[in-house]
Amino acid sequence: MASLTANGYVLQTQNDWFAQERQFYLDIDPLWNLDPSTPDGLKMAHDAEIFYSLDETLQQAYNSKDPNKAKRTDLDIVCSLTGTTRSNGSGSSVQLTLTATAGTVIFAGNRFESTVTGSRWTTDQTVTADVSGLAIINATCTVVGPTQADTGTITRIVDVVAGLSAVTNAAPATPGIDAQTDEQLRVTRATAVGRPGNNQIDSMLGEIFSVAGVRRVKVYENDTNSAAVSSDNPYGLPAHSIAPVIDGGVDADVAMAIYLKKNPGALLFQAGTPFSVLVTSPKYPSNKKLIKASRPVYVDAILNITLVNDGTLPSTIIQEIKDAVVEFGQGELIPADVGFKITGFDIGESVPFSTALTPVNKVIGSYGNSYVNIASSNLNGSTGTLAIAYNQMSRWTLANVNVTVT
Repeated sequence: MASLTANGYVLQTQNDWFAQERQFYLDIDPLWNLDPSTPDGLKMAHDAEIFYSLDETLQQAYNSKDPNKAKRTDLDIVCSLTGTTRSNGSGSSVQLTLTATAGTVIFAGNRFESTVTGSRWTTDQTVTADVSGLAIINATCTVVGPTQADTGTITRIVDVVAGLSAVTNAAPATPGIDAQTDEQLRVTRATAVGRPGNNQIDSMLGEIFSVAGVRRVKVYENDTNSAAVSSDNPYGLPAHSIAPVIDGGVDADVAMAIYLKKNPGALLFQAGTPFSVLVTSPKYPSNKKLIKASRPVYVDAILNITLVNDGTLPSTIIQEIKDAVVEFGQGELIPADVGFKITGFDIGESVPFSTALTPVNKVIGSYGNSYVNIASSNLNGSTGTLAIAYNQMSRWTLANVNVTVT
């Protein structure tokens, strides 16, 4: 039967069960007729299948307590022990520019709509138009997943506000993500397990990752007395500072997570696109702190692909490749058991042109012998690596994937 060893649960195969029971019969009578056509032969085959199924059930029970092997609900339960929950996904996020009469208040939850796709977007916080009649505010799509919104397409006001006259998005939306797979949840758990720890960086990372809607996080630190670039301070951060850079999540929720884990005396440096929130202590309401953090500076990845068609590519190939590239950038294209880019491109992660071709080759690989014409293809104008600084993140959208079929 199956056994527990130092290496874990060792499964006994169905053939092993069959051979073991057959030997029991032969130990009684070496001449026992155990041909598969006999009743005893059929019983042995039936028993082997039943016992193997039982072993598999026991293995599932054993694996359900191991975060590296548990699946679905079992994995959710194991992860909950360390305070990690499976993300149900997040909506795409975008920065909106509002035009209104000076002093007009636009409350959190106000809805706007894309005139191209019909997608709706709600403001993350309350904002007041300045003396020039403008207000910049973050908004999140009402639908979970990588909803696209190109520049200048969110222009319809759904919830009318007195004094509010126009809305637009000066940059494309940053795509959201679908619900986490088991493999992605394991990665999040491994990161968030440091949440209750004493190490400032690990603890803060875990706390921020637990915020709803957060997709990616980096926390940089300079614990030296100098802002000079060195091996201890490779990014030239101010002395005695930490720099949280967060993709996704509502500003107020992210700021609270930072507040809960920030040690006294450390300067909060805004390395990317800055945001600030005045946070009130949940335990001591008289304690207030202005938390400063930043979003990554998004670098739009513009992929230009020229395909040489051997005659087997379908008429839908252009859209298939566009979809595959965006899914790859989000970490949702390659099967998780392959273990390649299952979380997409991270903050500060450069993108080699050869890596950007992975989703293209995956799609055309299922059709004949078509191939990519490298000489006529590029990523942001180069066949080298798209350099992404420590405070930046590549952004992948359908509009920036250009496919030519020859």
